[in-house]
Amino acid sequence: MPTVSLDFHLDRANPVALYQQISEHLKARISDGRLPAGAKLPTVRQLASDLGVTRLTIQNAYSELQSAGWIESTVGRGTYVSHDVNGHSFGRGIVALTPDAVINDILQLNQIVGLRSMASASPDARLFPAEEFWSVIAELQADAVTMVSYSSSQGDPQLRVEISRDLTERGLDVTPDDVLVVAGVTQGLALISRTLAQPGDNILVEQPTYLGLLHTLKLHGVNAIGVPLDDEGPDLGELEQAMLRHRPRFFYTIPTFQNPTGRCMSLARRLELLELCAAYGVLIVEDDIYGRLAYDAPSPPPLYALDKRGQVLFVGSYSKVLMPGLRLGFVVAPQRWADRLLSLRRATDLCSPTLFQRTLALFLRNGGLKRHLRRVLPIYRERRNTLVSALQRNLPPSVHWHQPQGGFCAWLTMPSYQPFTDLEQALLRQGWAVTPGEVFLAEPAQQKSVRICFGALTPDVINAGVDAVSKAIRERLNTVAEPVKSNGNWTPLV
Repeated sequence: MPTVSLDFHLDRANPVALYQQISEHLKARISDGRLPAGAKLPTVRQLASDLGVTRLTIQNAYSELQSAGWIESTVGRGTYVSHDVNGHSFGRGIVALTPDAVINDILQLNQIVGLRSMASASPDARLFPAEEFWSVIAELQADAVTMVSYSSSQGDPQLRVEISRDLTERGLDVTPDDVLVVAGVTQGLALISRTLAQPGDNILVEQPTYLGLLHTLKLHGVNAIGVPLDDEGPDLGELEQAMLRHRPRFFYTIPTFQNPTGRCMSLARRLELLELCAAYGVLIVEDDIYGRLAYDAPSPPPLYALDKRGQVLFVGSYSKVLMPGLRLGFVVAPQRWADRLLSLRRATDLCSPTLFQRTLALFLRNGGLKRHLRRVLPIYRERRNTLVSALQRNLPPSVHWHQPQGGFCAWLTMPSYQPFTDLEQALLRQGWAVTPGEVFLAEPAQQKSVRICFGALTPDVINAGVDAVSKAIRERLNTVAEPVKSNGNWTPLV
């Protein structure tokens, strides 16, 4: 097979290293079939000359691709696209539209060679401040004996000090004693659900909402009732009616850059929500995992910061701003619930690893998080802007979407459910993964939706992904003979 010709632009002003840009370009071409299995790639010398970079840069890019299984190199023969790549027939795909099955698939998608995933609402691992973080670990070497011992079930005292200081700067009245360290938001929500609700109880959630909570509630035997969202947040009229009908144990909300829609609840709606829940004696569980990822303007204060009655339980994490694998989050709850949460946490997994807790504590204390956010927020903003431009340019007007104001997610809603039942599978066959909207819903919807995520993807990959999604949507819309009524007006499908 002749050597393929590669011609793409490298952005030398981009903080992403050149070898990583090259690696991403090649992954994109492999996954969409432009570089099929067995295709011969240029030599290190040739590609370095073509792109105007050093041979070491190409060697690093090829090494990264080879270690991940995308390419194969043989002395004397050259470098080829791996035969393990099969970008047009990915396994079984998602076989069951349940939160559990989809969470499992999302965790595995990134391990499939040749697949480009827009399914995971995760940060870009390549932007992780590895050198600074590991230097903090090195500082802790002298305290190795302490680092391998058990920590307090409530959390390392030094970490709780830094978390409380961090939250105080965001307007929350929090002391170290108020903080419970947990293994990420998911564990925090599981502890809260088991503390506040019993099997058979009802809780209210936004529609759509975080699929991890829906999975937790189902396992616990708790009923989730959906409350629709509008441009400012949950529909308070619908919420009030649901409170009257279902007597919920609590209302769960992601007010700041909601997953999966990317919407941000207005300040006025936050204040009205607090008043409404207080009037009916309904607790609020606030998930703030994306609260720092604001791209257009500073986000409104968290509900917890506005709460004067002790009716909000606050859950957060450092997974989305640093790395998901850190698995360190926190719960701040009114005192009447704090002891029960701590007891349940102690019974669940005793405590979080001391080493990572202390490392994060020193990282926060040294200003590492603030420096990291100053560096990555412009990058994520650019990626959000790339996504918005691509959606505006490619999507048919009958597909509804909302510009994400922060976080990593965008939510696309089709004009009907049919003929989109095979949309995710069709995209998988083309080497792209998105998340089916059904798994974010507490109650069925008549319209088909999908979530697409952009945080971990470069602009080139985002453009290619939106193009693939748009083409798949248009192909299915073209099979419908009649126009669809949208927002009171008859509009053409494409």
